[in-house]
Amino acid sequence: MNIRDKELLIRSKSILTDNIYEKDGYPWSPYRCITPGKTEFDGIWNWDSAFHAIGVSRWDTELAKESILGFLKFQREDGLLPDVIWESGEFENRYTKPPVFAWATKEIYQRDSDIDFLNNVYPALKKNAEFYMRERSCDGLFFYDSDDKDSNDYITHVKWESGWDNSVRWDKKITEYYAIDLNCFMVMTFRSLHFIATELELSSDAEFWHNEEIKLSLLINERMWSTENGYYADTCKSTGAISEVLTPASFMPLFIEIATTEQAKAMKKIAEEKFDYKMPTVSFDNPEYSNDYWRGPTWLNVAYFAAKGLKNYNFDVADKIKENILNMCYNEHNGIFENYDSITGRGLCCDHFSWSCVFIAEFILNW
Repeated sequence: MNIRDKELLIRSKSILTDNIYEKDGYPWSPYRCITPGKTEFDGIWNWDSAFHAIGVSRWDTELAKESILGFLKFQREDGLLPDVIWESGEFENRYTKPPVFAWATKEIYQRDSDIDFLNNVYPALKKNAEFYMRERSCDGLFFYDSDDKDSNDYITHVKWESGWDNSVRWDKKITEYYAIDLNCFMVMTFRSLHFIATELELSSDAEFWHNEEIKLSLLINERMWSTENGYYADTCKSTGAISEVLTPASFMPLFIEIATTEQAKAMKKIAEEKFDYKMPTVSFDNPEYSNDYWRGPTWLNVAYFAAKGLKNYNFDVADKIKENILNMCYNEHNGIFENYDSITGRGLCCDHFSWSCVFIAEFILNW
């Protein structure tokens, strides 16, 4: 391991450790949980918490499990997991975030084989998957939504549920689209639940989740791939048209390894020609590309999913993306940032951001 990577791992672990809430005095007590950043963020967030758990499980599986258990405390009766729980005890549960808790649970279990942990959380994870299948699915594919359909903020909240906030993806009405990343996250969820149910010797459940994984994987390739243009993207519910907006989400089928060799080769070409080995949150040639939050900067979570997907198919472009991103992070010595200017490499927003630390470790240790 080179000096850059060692320093990045040390810096990342230090920031993650600083962002831990200890056991007492918080709504999620007696569990320790992790905030995205102690100065800028007052509470714990949904998919952040799952990512944080994966990161800290490399050195403290008990903390990782507490990060999961502390958040699951706030699950709605119908299975929805809130977007955020604030230190005050208030929470936002009109909408949620992309489903990654089952995947995080599997990752943690594979590090310490705690079957009691699986038994403890499986009912909540099952209920969450059933929520998506009931409330976020139509005609076999999945979409983002929010409960407050009569609110002036409804569309904004649906965007927030996606985790991509002001992304160029959603300049066209988000509620009209099946989201490529959400559908891939659901494949990951079904795959993880199949694994967990198998470990718990729940053969009927395991078979059900496996069948759901296969059905959804086939539908993604059938309906979310543009043969004409050679890429995956969000798909219009009513017309079946594939969005022209290309983002790191388009590479998610490679991360979950459901793309054919030919599809993967086409996505490799997209990565080289439109993302310049830096994986911004919208392709550089999109006229709406900017430095505004999710409209251009490099975010490490979605960049990792895209780059690792390309790596799964043994493309050299993956290593170039990895090196560019780790160099961005290393060269900003004052911290680990929420996102990075995909042209200059300058760190943007929170300078001690937890999930960026997690995905630095994934780039280095899970490559």
